[in-house]
Amino acid sequence: MKTLMNEKEKKVNNPSLYNYTTIYQNIEQATINQIETFGLPFEDRKNEKDLELQIQNLKADGATFRNNGKSVLSNQKISSACEACQKGSGSYTSFVSLKCHRDCYFCFNKNQDNYQFYLQNQKNVNQELQSLFGQNIELTHLALTGGEPLLHPDETLAFFQTAKELFPEAHTRLYTAGDLLTERVLQGLSDAGLKEIRFSIKLEDSQQKRNHILGKISLAKNYIPNVLVEMPVIPGTGEEMKKLLLDLEDLDIFGINLLEFCFPLENAEAFREKGFELKNPPYDVYYNFWYAGGLAVAESEKLCLELVQYALEKKLKLGVHYCSLENKFTGQIYQQNHDQFIDETYHFSTVDYYFKTAKVFGRDQRKVVKVLERQGVPYSSNADYDYIQFPIKAIPQLKEKDVTILISSNVVEVDRGQQTIREVHLDWTKPTEFNLESM
Repeated sequence: MKTLMNEKEKKVNNPSLYNYTTIYQNIEQATINQIETFGLPFEDRKNEKDLELQIQNLKADGATFRNNGKSVLSNQKISSACEACQKGSGSYTSFVSLKCHRDCYFCFNKNQDNYQFYLQNQKNVNQELQSLFGQNIELTHLALTGGEPLLHPDETLAFFQTAKELFPEAHTRLYTAGDLLTERVLQGLSDAGLKEIRFSIKLEDSQQKRNHILGKISLAKNYIPNVLVEMPVIPGTGEEMKKLLLDLEDLDIFGINLLEFCFPLENAEAFREKGFELKNPPYDVYYNFWYAGGLAVAESEKLCLELVQYALEKKLKLGVHYCSLENKFTGQIYQQNHDQFIDETYHFSTVDYYFKTAKVFGRDQRKVVKVLERQGVPYSSNADYDYIQFPIKAIPQLKEKDVTILISSNVVEVDRGQQTIREVHLDWTKPTEFNLESM
């Protein structure tokens, strides 16, 4: 939240505004208190100028910023599945089971629904595809993940064969650790028209084991059109990651997705032993997001951006893509909001997909109402919290008024046909500082 006045000034000058924002400050503090019970401390809040400088340097060197800055590319090479993920439309990802032969301390699979059940049982993924086809659902992207899908090679091949039959135009992809991959499976995947395979590389593995996976990646290039690596970037691994980028460049694969490293809300002792802390603040917007990845670890984003910068400096043909935790959330917000209709005081943002509306409180209301009524702009009043609400596109008309405006971000929730508008974030602005294009 942008601070325009200190707490004392807000309380004296506009008590209604002060009381309203205090509600959200209390919610954020309660969330932080709850997060702290998981056992991993927050980093000290840092000067945001360091991050801003990194971003400025990347832009100056030609990096591409997508999805409101939540996704950063070294060049234009990005999987179409990553582009589709931004809105989540036409994409479907499933798994045969959540069983895995690996035991990574940072794995977040345990946060998924019915984790214990799907450790022992399998989903009928082919039946899922038949059901989607029967409902005439248009799918542009299909994926199989896990657990480890290649613990079930026959089911994996059958999934992609069915996908090819039912959704022949869909971009299909497979996630795998890679060590169970064989030429027989690769040939089967090729025959099923698999478009993309994403390997994970574990820097905790020995160099010998990592070289083994690099060999599998090289082998996959003979069968699958787009070969990528996707892995979390762990703080303190900068030199190893730079070497890996050069190794992948030598293999001439499509690219690598650098994921912001996350704490999966358990196994805190392993994270503390390695000296990790949580990113502070934990969210841009405090909301109940579906993505089960956990919470971002401090310093991972900084290293991810350094690696994108390194790829630019080395002029790597390899596509290097930083995918932040926040980048994972936008598809959910788009899906909840994009086809909803609420009153005309709300604006659907094509920047971050929230519904935005403007609010002014207390004595500021009278100044604003005069302008709104003169211009024929709709507004509504809330007596309980002493504010009026109006479309953000009207803010430029208030440039002559010295008022403090809250920009309210909202998510539509629908439960059993009942629509609820949930306010999830507040930003400050003044009419002279407002930029509609950023909304």
